[in-house]
Order: sequence, then C-alpha cells, then structure tokens
Amino acid sequence: MHATLLRASLLAVLALTVPAVGTPAAAMAPSPTDQPTMMEDPELERAIALVWAEEFAEAEPLLHAALKRNPKNPDGWNYLGFATRKLGKLEEAQQYYFNALRLDPEHLKAMEYLGELYLQTGEPQLARDLLERINALCPAAECEERDQLAAAIEKYAATN
Repeated sequence: MHATLLRASLLAVLALTVPAVGTPAAAMAPSPTDQPTMMEDPELERAIALVWAEEFAEAEPLLHAALKRNPKNPDGWNYLGFATRKLGKLEEAQQYYFNALRLDPEHLKAMEYLGELYLQTGEPQLARDLLERINALCPAAECEERDQLAAAIEKYAATN
C-alpha cells in the first residue's frame, strides 16, 4: 500500500471522529438503543466466539450477516476487521476498522488493531500516531490496548 494513501486515510478517519466546534459529544455518539447487545444477536455472539477460536474464515460470513442486521455496531466492525486482517485481506480490514472508528471514535481495540495493520503494511508512523491517540484516551497505568500496540511497535522496530 502506498504511504501517502494510508496517511490520508488515517487522517480522514481521525478528522471524522473529532467533533466539530460547538457540536455536543453526545450528538456524535451512537445511541445505546441503536445497537442490540450481543445477547440479542446470537449469530454475532457465535461469530465472536469463532474469532477467539481463531476460526476467522468461518467467522467472517457470520460477522457480515450480523452487520447487515445492525450496521451501527462498532464492535462488529472491529471484529470483522480483525478476522479479515488475520485472513490477509488488509485493505478490507482497514475499511472495517475505519467503520468502527466512525461509529465510535474512541474504540480502543479498533485503534490498536488498526495500528497492528499499519505495522503489517510497513507504516510504523501511522501505528505510532494511533498509539499517541490511545495514550490520550487511556492514560491509566493499566491499558491493555496501549500496552499491546506499544509492544507490537517495539517488536517491529527491533526487526525492521
């Protein structure tokens, strides 16, 4: 992938996730009633279990079906991004992470996984940019997403 295109894509997503001046944050966030819980969507629950079992090819169509029923579910988009990234479909995965971040600009897992995708595509600066954003959103001593992305960046730097 071309570095300029990736950087422009990331900047576009980040720009979409920053509230406009005078726009209340509540107006930007999806309503909790817009999204069924996982218990209300057994197919999504099964798909997520398949992702955790590393059965990505089996999970992918279930995630697509769940997102057809509820396209406003950022977790569904994030899991679809993860599954497709693990299947080597990096451009698709990037778009799915972008969808998750459009719906939830503070989705830490989507940022972490997108950062890992950027490392896979040789764009460590984009991964570091996401790490900075995670740091701002998750300043607590314990932050799994920050720690995992930081470790991935460190490993990337040591091997490249």
